[in-house]
Amino acid sequence: MEYMPDDKDRLILFELLQDCRQPTAKIAKAVKLPQQTVSYRIKKLEDSKIIKKYAVNINYPKLGFSRHSLYLDVKGVSAQEVDKYLQQITSINEVSCCYMLHEVSEWKLYVSVWTKTIERYDEIQTKIISKFKNKINNYLSFQSVKSFTYFARRLNPNKKALVDVKGNPEHLEIKDSDWKLINKLKSNSKIPVVKLAHELKLNTNSVIKKINELKKKGIIERFYPILDMKKLGYTEYTFISRIDPSHHKKLEEFIKFTEKDPRFVIVIKAVGYVNLYYAFLVKDRYELSEINQKIHKLLGKAILEQYKIEVDEMIS
Repeated sequence: MEYMPDDKDRLILFELLQDCRQPTAKIAKAVKLPQQTVSYRIKKLEDSKIIKKYAVNINYPKLGFSRHSLYLDVKGVSAQEVDKYLQQITSINEVSCCYMLHEVSEWKLYVSVWTKTIERYDEIQTKIISKFKNKINNYLSFQSVKSFTYFARRLNPNKKALVDVKGNPEHLEIKDSDWKLINKLKSNSKIPVVKLAHELKLNTNSVIKKINELKKKGIIERFYPILDMKKLGYTEYTFISRIDPSHHKKLEEFIKFTEKDPRFVIVIKAVGYVNLYYAFLVKDRYELSEINQKIHKLLGKAILEQYKIEVDEMIS
């Protein structure tokens, strides 16, 4: 029988989204439930695939990286083929994630790439496009200027959710051992410290110290679960838009609006052929109609082109 999450589960998920490595006892105190009950509910959320995996949010701009988004309209390419190829052509430090997109989307494959130079991005983009050249109908590429990520504020409207903001590149440097730690945490951010220490051939104190230093520097922004929002009763709508540059004030007004509306989960101001990316969660078609009306009122004729995106599967 499929597990049906309730309001208490949503409160637990909200706390996990703030920091999934925090002690269960701390979550139990926040949601006012016994620790054993919280542990049981988390296990149920994992078993039912509402929690799909545990990830880590890295602030790449702190390390001098800029985000580039590459959308490809491809035919007849499997998720396994794409994932295997991306692992071959570039380091895991540069390709942060890759998604296969639903058939309703204008584009069918999304790759997020972080590089220190535009030349390096051009090299990666060229390799990817060359690999799938016989199966590509079209592609779209743009660079992020500033992004705001809100981790499902709707799950607990009574508490202020943390927000991750990524802006201009800085120039912090980290060691190879730090990258190895980050890559382990990207695979599973709830991996126990003892296991991390064993796999990295370090002692537990060194691992704890490294994690704390990366958090203090703002390189690790948070540890969080990736959720199946549909199983929580929400549908996510994502759009990438080309906004008339002469309407930059409308764009800024829109970004301020999304900061206050808890339905928005991510907003990216970008530069390139398209210059706005945003996603929001709605419970039903009435909410969808309401929020679309607000967006139209704010942006209106400033929108020159718009593409709807729907994620099918995260593959990397």
